Amino acid sequence: MKRKIIFISDFFLDDFVGGAALNDEEAVKLLREKFEVAKIKSRYVYPGYIEENKGNLFIISNFFHLPEQIIQSLKKCQYLIYAHDYKFVGHTNPAAYENFKVPKKELINVDFYEASKGIICQSLFQKSIYDDNLNVSGKTVNFSGNLWSKNQLELMKKLKFSDKEDSCAILGSPYPQKGTEKALHYCKKNNKKANVIACDDYELFLKKMSKNKEFVFFPSTPETLSRTCVESKLMNIKVVTNKLVGAMHEPWFSENSEYVHNYLLKKRDSFNSFVQKFTC
Repeated sequence: MKRKIIFISDFFLDDFVGGAALNDEEAVKLLREKFEVAKIKSRYVYPGYIEENKGNLFIISNFFHLPEQIIQSLKKCQYLIYAHDYKFVGHTNPAAYENFKVPKKELINVDFYEASKGIICQSLFQKSIYDDNLNVSGKTVNFSGNLWSKNQLELMKKLKFSDKEDSCAILGSPYPQKGTEKALHYCKKNNKKANVIACDDYELFLKKMSKNKEFVFFPSTPETLSRTCVESKLMNIKVVTNKLVGAMHEPWFSENSEYVHNYLLKKRDSFNSFVQKFTC
């Protein structure tokens, strides 16, 4: 019998299209090739549900909406944390402090991280921030990438040949930490045409992105990886960014788009064996 995995997150793709939700959707699909997987939003998790599944493995993605009672119950279970940001500080921005080091009095959820079987990070950059702030260096693992479907990767492989305007794509985001205004200022200062792109249709978003020569992105919080930077790389779009992007710290990111495409296909193939190590 396949061991069951309970995948918990605040939001999934049916709530809104975002990097974490896109990644988690693909993670669940891949896990279902090997495991029985239940997907549940954190706001619907109740104590009895944890008790019923205490013999299974939980994978916790975003968890701001998990009640404290549920967090305490999960600490008695086996669980992985799939870290999409930095929930060991209330505002999730370690860049607010020198060397990303959060004062101990401001750390939160420390016990929850420490009680996990493992913390899945998406880049060495993210892993180093976790290791510098929490006593979890033996539990953090760098998956070094995100997950895309084969169809999505194939689409980006085709879109890299799109005719490109002499323009800059800018992520149109309502969240200030994504740096839309800074990117617009950069384009204005450097006399570059700016195309602000915001689209809930993921394929249409990629097609719009592919028509630009550059992607300008200046986040103010540490990006665990930045899917959009990787997508730009896959579509032969030059990335103009700062040092807060996790992907920029990975050795594979400096390779050509064909190499990155093949690398990400291999990450898909390795995901189940990556998770399997924590099911023992």
